[in-house]
Amino acid sequence: MSNRTPKASPMWFAQSLRLLHHELRRGELTIIFLAIVLAVATVFSLTGFSGQIKHAIVANSTNTIGADRVLRMSSEIDPSIIEKSQALALQSARKIETESMVFAGDNMLLSELDAVSDTYPLRGELKIKTSLTQTESIIASAPKLGTAWVEPSVLSRLDVNIGDTIEIGLAPLTIAGIVTDIPDRSYRAFIAGPTVILNIADMPKTELIQPGSRITYKYLFAGETDAIETFETWIKPQINESQRWYDAKAAQNRLSRILDTAEKFLSLASMLGIVLAAVAVAVASRRYGQRHQSTVSIFKALGASISHVRKLYCLHWTLLSCLSIATGLVVGYGLMLLGVNAIASYLSLADAPLTFVPFLTAIFTGLLCAIAFAIHPIMSLVQSSPLNVIRGFSQNKVARFGWHQLPPLLALFLLLFIFSQDLVMSAALLLGGVFVSFILLLFGRGLMSAGRSVGTKAGKSWHLALANLKRRASENSVQLVSFTIAIKLLLLITVMKSSILSEWEQQFPEGTPNHYLINISEEQIAPLKQFVEQHDIANQGFYHVYRGRLSAINGIKTVDEDKDDNQEPSEATSASKEKQATKKTAQKKSRQGMGRELGLTWRTELPEENEIIAGQWWQVGEAKPQVSIESNIAERLEIKLGDNLTFTLGSDEFTVPVTSIREVNWQSRQLNFIMVFNQSVLEKFPTTSISAWSISAQDRDLVYRFMADFPTITLMDFAAIMAQLNNIIEQVSVAIQLILILVVLAGSLVLIAQVQASMEERERELAILRTLGASGKLLRNSVLYEFVALGAIAGLMASIGMEIAVYILQSQVFNMSGSFHFQYWLVGVGAGAFFVGLIGMLSCWRLLNLSSVTLIRRTM
Repeated sequence: MSNRTPKASPMWFAQSLRLLHHELRRGELTIIFLAIVLAVATVFSLTGFSGQIKHAIVANSTNTIGADRVLRMSSEIDPSIIEKSQALALQSARKIETESMVFAGDNMLLSELDAVSDTYPLRGELKIKTSLTQTESIIASAPKLGTAWVEPSVLSRLDVNIGDTIEIGLAPLTIAGIVTDIPDRSYRAFIAGPTVILNIADMPKTELIQPGSRITYKYLFAGETDAIETFETWIKPQINESQRWYDAKAAQNRLSRILDTAEKFLSLASMLGIVLAAVAVAVASRRYGQRHQSTVSIFKALGASISHVRKLYCLHWTLLSCLSIATGLVVGYGLMLLGVNAIASYLSLADAPLTFVPFLTAIFTGLLCAIAFAIHPIMSLVQSSPLNVIRGFSQNKVARFGWHQLPPLLALFLLLFIFSQDLVMSAALLLGGVFVSFILLLFGRGLMSAGRSVGTKAGKSWHLALANLKRRASENSVQLVSFTIAIKLLLLITVMKSSILSEWEQQFPEGTPNHYLINISEEQIAPLKQFVEQHDIANQGFYHVYRGRLSAINGIKTVDEDKDDNQEPSEATSASKEKQATKKTAQKKSRQGMGRELGLTWRTELPEENEIIAGQWWQVGEAKPQVSIESNIAERLEIKLGDNLTFTLGSDEFTVPVTSIREVNWQSRQLNFIMVFNQSVLEKFPTTSISAWSISAQDRDLVYRFMADFPTITLMDFAAIMAQLNNIIEQVSVAIQLILILVVLAGSLVLIAQVQASMEERERELAILRTLGASGKLLRNSVLYEFVALGAIAGLMASIGMEIAVYILQSQVFNMSGSFHFQYWLVGVGAGAFFVGLIGMLSCWRLLNLSSVTLIRRTM
């Protein structure tokens, strides 16, 4: 034995290379090769593509704030901050925002003033037209000194044209063009009026900046990601309560929700791609072990040692894995390029870098899957008995559950954690998947057993097909779980895509108001109503608006919270929380209030997009004072039905009981109010009204000319803001659809790999049945029906699993209202039956056309 040991090493190495070359040429490793290629290509393409899409979406969303980051404050910046940004090679720009009256002769108009520096904007494009006849807008930065750019409504409402002079403060400025696109247009609910842009150097001439003036200073920064993050880390500790540092996602709630949902979906798609890839490798490794049992037994029968066999197959699997990983990288890169080219016209990926992360992640995934899923098959191969040469090469049954399942589960958990960076979510997904797989095994066996009893009453083909399902229940259960997981994940990603896109589309349905009119006096309502009816302009009617404050609840005075008017409710700073903590003693003797004035209104009928969830709406003409409160505010302020609320309007104070609580859809552009009263409560107080109109592009000039006769009414144009959001929604929607295609491709290849995994056993069955005289038609139909039944069962179980998973994702992850999708159950069952049946028939077609002699020779 000691003399033979030195010769063993080159022998097993040479044999491993010959075996790999021989099996590759004969195509016997095709499925295993394709499975690992699939795993690596799926991970690479999804990671690289979704990573670039995320980067591009976030980069494009920075266009909505004109920079990568913005520092907003009420005073001028400390010079040291600019010096630090310059040291990091960051670009910077300045912007001053305020409100002022703009004069043109005897006409005047309240407007939003934007004074910008020559480097503005740093991201996105400021577009203007220098003449009314110009068809295409041009890209600009800041107006020349002594000039201004105005929004189109300014021309009609001030009765001026390009080239005329307007006065802002003490500065006369010449209108040099009209603004068609402002990258960081305000998303605030109420703005003073149309925007006028001037050069920041002209701002001192206006003399609008005085002590106590309501001025907002914005400092814009842009640059390389690392430099921005370094600057952000340095500046954040210096930000106080009167300042705000934000990016595109933090800038506006609606855009933030869109981007957050998109990123969650892309991450979910990538994780599902990982699971599909892992399933493919698991199927392939199991097939690998089954196919080589006979070869190992022959090796051992000829005198090969366990060490020899172990080294031979470890090298064989390693070489196969490395070749598959290399091919998978190339295929994944090609798939990613196809996706990038397909989306190029919708989403600019030019500045989205391709890092080494997709390469490293794909290689790590391939190696981890190859090692984790190969441990048990290779160990089983090494332990194969040489007596199998005599007994026959029936495939040894493996325990369904045991320690050999641990390495694949740990590998899958590690991959999920790498992608999610969330320990709890990864553990929940893994344990949930194991539990679901166990339930699927039991449920599938039950359905196949039930199918056998049904098959006894069916025709010969169905009888044979369902009998085969029952007879191979153990093997078919594994296939069934794989089919179910693949179909479930494909249904899941399809339904989530539809739900997300549907929710986004509902944000701006047809007829959504894009203009708001405020400060409408009572005598102006009649001509406005006549105008909208005459020109068929969609509107939401006219709401009387009163400014009031909630001053007491059940006779207990309310304590107002300190809030930044420009800050979203979810953006409370730690400093403000500390302030609230110091007020606990005082609040014990008082009630929490709203902290600001409220817009109050009265209605005779329940407004649209409002639903009564407690109490009841009042009757028309009912004189008893009543108020209806929005549900979230009622919960936050601990207000219940029957509570008495005291309001202060100017010097007047009145108390009203709560008779109903409403759920309001704040996502709609409907005019909504927190507090709604019946008419008798507010009709004695002086008021102005508000209205929301949906104005088409062709009617815009007509409306602006008409509104010039009502200079006291503020007309707010949200059309450009909605166009910006719709553009981002369109870009993200295309990205989601392309990611879906990649996941569907991965799932399809998993189904193919699983069908191929049972081909050897089917060859033996067909050989026996053909020898016993079964006709070709009977065999073809039985194979087709068997796969159709298997696919239909998998589709049914996948639909049930999908419904549960979608509900959890909608309610817990995406913060959407849960819903059921029974229409997809038919899709799941039908698609499962069709696709699995088609793949099964195509895979077995060549076998079904072979003669009995050929089949017997192939199985010997």
